[in-house]
Amino acid sequence: MGNSKEQYEPGLVTAARKVLLEIAHLLQIYSDGFVVVGGSVPDLILKNPPESHIGSIDVDIALDQNKIPETDYQTIKSLLIERGYSTEDQPFTFSREVVVEGQQMKVKVDFLAGEYGGTGTKHRTQQIQDLKLRKARACDLAFIQTISVKITGELPNGAKDQAIVQVASIVPFLMMKAQALNGRMKEKDAYDIYYCIRYYPGGHQALVSAFEEFPPNKLVDEGMKILKEKFASPEHIGPVFVTTFMEEIDQETRERIQRDAYERVRALLESLGID
Repeated sequence: MGNSKEQYEPGLVTAARKVLLEIAHLLQIYSDGFVVVGGSVPDLILKNPPESHIGSIDVDIALDQNKIPETDYQTIKSLLIERGYSTEDQPFTFSREVVVEGQQMKVKVDFLAGEYGGTGTKHRTQQIQDLKLRKARACDLAFIQTISVKITGELPNGAKDQAIVQVASIVPFLMMKAQALNGRMKEKDAYDIYYCIRYYPGGHQALVSAFEEFPPNKLVDEGMKILKEKFASPEHIGPVFVTTFMEEIDQETRERIQRDAYERVRALLESLGID
């Protein structure tokens, strides 16, 4: 994952979209057990925002080990390999070579899982068939509430197509991003949080309602605590990471955006009674 918008070249973002569409087709038989998470989510759940999201240069897929059969006539891993995906150093990461406008690009695909159920707490991966999945904090939330989205575009071979995918809703997405910001300190995570809070359809009250209607869960409480800590002031890591990722060099503009990021997160917390 990139740390500034400069790394999000249009060709790489396009390549990632092609791979996402292909993955949606490959895993269609497991549609009840896979959810799109990560940086691709804002583009999929926030329709017609005033400002376009920068997109993603990789693909993150959450798999629910409770809904995918342990054995099948063809495993997920074999489906990927057969389609041209390569394994990486980590067992839960694959890559796909894609040509965009004459340039060959590599897109990484990470397969994630919740922490609860399956393997014990000492293990950092879950196991589905012959595929290992990286446990991600708050990923369990992604399986609680999803949005069905139709994606259209081109496959890696250039053919136009479409597919229906389940995408993490706003609450699981923000909570996973909060955990990511807390754990790996990547500027893109703060940008994604700010962007979604700023441009959520229906505005502040609609976002508050989304949280109020989400089933009570300690992972949500934990994620909100992280947001409170990381966005505690305009000078805290959350707002600063937002402007760092956006590569804002004008000091006045940086200060304005950082204050806006802080105030929007604070308003959400206050409306939810989190002090």
